[in-house]
Amino acid sequence: MKSPSLDHFYHKIDKKISLLEAYTEIKELSFIIKSCRLKPHSYFFEEKDNKIILHKKWFDEFGNSINFGDKKIQIIYNDLSLEREQIVCTDLYFNLKISKVLKMSKVLYISIGKDEDTYQDSCMLGFLGLDNYWRNYLYFYGEWSQVSPLLMKFENLKLLAQKRDIKYFIELNNKNMPLPCFTSKQWLASLPLDEKLLNILKRDHDFLLPILYEKDTPKND
Repeated sequence: MKSPSLDHFYHKIDKKISLLEAYTEIKELSFIIKSCRLKPHSYFFEEKDNKIILHKKWFDEFGNSINFGDKKIQIIYNDLSLEREQIVCTDLYFNLKISKVLKMSKVLYISIGKDEDTYQDSCMLGFLGLDNYWRNYLYFYGEWSQVSPLLMKFENLKLLAQKRDIKYFIELNNKNMPLPCFTSKQWLASLPLDEKLLNILKRDHDFLLPILYEKDTPKND
């Protein structure tokens, strides 16, 4: 099930998205914008009309922004310039138990390692839903919390967009890890998970078992 209002919004601004995609020459950009629930900043906070102009600054529903400049793409996490009271969550399944999100998803991104400072397990899971929206979760200090897909970093988002029709699973390189950690691993896998990858995770990262084996997990904060 998709969010009807958000789908309608993206249909309404489709030409704006296409213009930015042509400007950046990033063919995966339309998918990234929609799957991360990004919205054009000036459309909401300045003009709010249907003129076809180039929107270089976009923001997500977690209060982060992404700027498509002339030479580089910059993500600003926890962008204090945004008017938070005007940011609305459109995800009907926000704060759903992770084990249930697993069941309504078709692709899983896994980034896992040891935190550089605490040496504790850290992990990010990105679930691409049947509705083509990312839902991401961070494991740190023994707890899960729902986080922005932009934490996966833009280069990873491009790669994941290219490979979203994956069969089975692949291990990704560690050049664009979303979190600072060592002894890190990244995978992209179709769901349900291949038994070989399940065995790797079961052997080396047993804290994931309550999720991967579809047991109930506590709701996120």
